Amino acid sequence: MISLNIKQLAEAIRETNELRLPDMTAGTEYLYNRLYRKLSLGEDVRLSELDFNAFTDDDINSLSDLHMNIFEKNEHKANGIASELHRINPEYKPVCYV
Repeated sequence: MISLNIKQLAEAIRETNELRLPDMTAGTEYLYNRLYRKLSLGEDVRLSELDFNAFTDDDINSLSDLHMNIFEKNEHKANGIASELHRINPEYKPVCYV
């Protein structure tokens, strides 16, 4: 039987160096939070909501490099973790109500 504490698992994943975001410039971080992250979650992004003065061409290139070098690899790792978690059978326990 496998016992799983979701809170501990989430904390362990957050502390994993391989899944941490690298240090980013303010502009790259802006693009990541306001554009890449939202699009990755399937959220709508309106161009009118973006502050085009908050980032430069270099920030766009940095985000692109991060995507190619880190985000794609981490996506595969995260999918592997999710796959393993889906294979764990839930444990049902009888509950008595008074």
